[in-house]
Amino acid sequence: MAVESEGQRTLETYLLSSGIVNRRELELAKKVQRSRQGPLLILLWQLSFISLGELGALLDWNSRIPAV
Repeated sequence: MAVESEGQRTLETYLLSSGIVNRRELELAKKVQRSRQGPLLILLWQLSFISLGELGALLDWNSRIPAV
């Protein structure tokens, strides 16, 4: 099983605290991520939990988070 990165934890906290997704949606996306090994933001979009516009904005936001 892959270890969750600090960057992903930061993203998850942001998604929940800003109300973009709820805990149930995030947990389902993470379950799919474990089986498919895909990027969380893409999976949230594929599952229709975020819009294409939100995906673009979140990818931009996420690119500014320093990798740890």
